Amino acid sequence: MQIKNIVFDFGGVLLDLAPEKSFTALAKLMGGDEGVAQEMYVKHAALFDNYESGKLIMENFLWNLQNMCKEVPDITDVINAWNAMLLGWNLDKLALLKDLKSKYNVYLLSNTNEIHLNWVRRDLRRNHQIVDFEKMFFHKAYYSHELGMRKPNKDIFEFVIADAGIVPSETVFIDDNAANIETAKTLGLNAFLFETNAPLDLDKIIASFN
Repeated sequence: MQIKNIVFDFGGVLLDLAPEKSFTALAKLMGGDEGVAQEMYVKHAALFDNYESGKLIMENFLWNLQNMCKEVPDITDVINAWNAMLLGWNLDKLALLKDLKSKYNVYLLSNTNEIHLNWVRRDLRRNHQIVDFEKMFFHKAYYSHELGMRKPNKDIFEFVIADAGIVPSETVFIDDNAANIETAKTLGLNAFLFETNAPLDLDKIIASFN
């Protein structure tokens, strides 16, 4: 099998991620424990889904979070709490990405949002002198909040396949979410379930499909 294309998930695969840290930070703003934030996440799942799908602007999203707190916190504190899940980079992965672009068509497909993407771009610019990481590392990046679609729904995968002009059987999709993997498989992609925040051994991943 000849692999020509690689589609990466972002958080948990390329960017180290710990969502529970945001739960804890939000819980403190709400005046409760971590369980309060986890319960809130489940109860208000539509809020997070709508924000990641671009159906809710950043100001409305933050306003909703502020109003879940007993005392309305400063907007900066809410943003910092929401970004607490973003842990940073394994620099070996960034080096690998730069090398991959000369060998494969490399794409990014991420459920994300404006606040997290602002953090990513700012952190890469300030701490790693990377100004335009989308053009540096990928042939194209696809973000849920910009497309109005999100994984694991089939439409976002179909859009990427058509827009990038890729053949699913020639494509490896790497994600740490089992539901996303299952959808990708139904469309014929070579889908690999990645262990969250693990080292990235791409040769081993590609070899698993041969």
